[in-house]
Amino acid sequence: MTGEMATAAKSWNRNLGWLCVDQMRSNLAGTSGTFILSWMLYTLTGSKAAMGGIWLLSLVGQWLVQWIAGPYIDRWKRVTVMKLSETIRGAAFLFVWLMWIAGHKEAYIIWIGSFVSSLHVYDAAAGALIPKLSESDKLVRVNAVLSGSVQLVRVLALPTAGLLTGMLSAEFLLPVMAILFWCVWFPASFINERPQSAGTVRTWKGSFVQGIQVYQSNRILCGLTLLVAVTSFGVFATQAMYIPYVTETLHGGPLASGLFSAAFPFGYVCGSIIAGWLREPGTYLYAVMSAALFAGGLTYIMLGMTTSIHTALVIEAAAGVAMPFWNVYSSTLYYRIVPESVLGQVLSVRSLLTKAMTPVGVMYGTYLASSFGMPALFMSVGVLICTISGAGIFIFGRAAALRQVGSVSAKE
Repeated sequence: MTGEMATAAKSWNRNLGWLCVDQMRSNLAGTSGTFILSWMLYTLTGSKAAMGGIWLLSLVGQWLVQWIAGPYIDRWKRVTVMKLSETIRGAAFLFVWLMWIAGHKEAYIIWIGSFVSSLHVYDAAAGALIPKLSESDKLVRVNAVLSGSVQLVRVLALPTAGLLTGMLSAEFLLPVMAILFWCVWFPASFINERPQSAGTVRTWKGSFVQGIQVYQSNRILCGLTLLVAVTSFGVFATQAMYIPYVTETLHGGPLASGLFSAAFPFGYVCGSIIAGWLREPGTYLYAVMSAALFAGGLTYIMLGMTTSIHTALVIEAAAGVAMPFWNVYSSTLYYRIVPESVLGQVLSVRSLLTKAMTPVGVMYGTYLASSFGMPALFMSVGVLICTISGAGIFIFGRAAALRQVGSVSAKE
């Protein structure tokens, strides 16, 4: 255990520490803010269609800003992009608060606030900073620590947001969220970002095309993107219905909704610790990543079969344990394969590709939950994810086995 701690310490530095602090702050603000807006809307309307609408608007906003601003990320200091992005998100919550205290308590105000707060490229900018601040051979461990720390914040943020939403008014909580977003200026100012290397200045189209070309020259990135795109379809189809699922199927209130939402990140923290300790799977890396998605699909099927909040919490935590074996390894692969000079725009293109199906997922989840009920929605999503990821396990596992056989034959 002492050796593991010493190795982790060697993987870390001051800049990564401040980046971790700021990512935790951003996730705390984003997670809590999304929960508060969603609960405000559901309380105001009681409509599944309204819940689907707020998620759909948020996804459209994310897609648009990644498409428009993504190719420019690598031209600017990434810390500057992070500050600007979070400032806009804070302004969105300030807008909702001002409208609320002025008496305009309408659903469209929440929809506008949710849409504007989705116009951010913080994650792509922060992610592109990691390989600049970390040694290449320490990326798996650094990614595990950063990813686990962010999810740990979600464990605390979601039940706390649920508890506070039931105790305090929106008029009090909304300005607190705005201030939390604006706090980005403190930790980000301590991150010493290495200057960008001089290179050819490209147009928006040229930068976007360059990001696409990275995928065209790396078939494995295309395969991984397809897997996560299908998974994102299912995740957002169900996630948009989490509050109705907890209230109607599991018969819980705001605290139960917060606990259910926190179960996944709690499991994720545990999975991140395991992923950070274990060695990389080597030849079977892609098969292991696909297996993590398959395990996640199974948990959706089980959630569709239970009406117990306690059972649902255990299932959701189990899904969290599996997911770092996809996320941590996937991020590390991008940092190693993609040149640092174009990493920001490639991560932005990845976000575009993986989120292309999420609006359809939200509409699918809204329709299926309204027409056939929550169990049908969760089980259908689970079957879809298991089918696609199961094919990934077979294809990647077979390819790994053939490479291993070829390696043994070559030695003989």
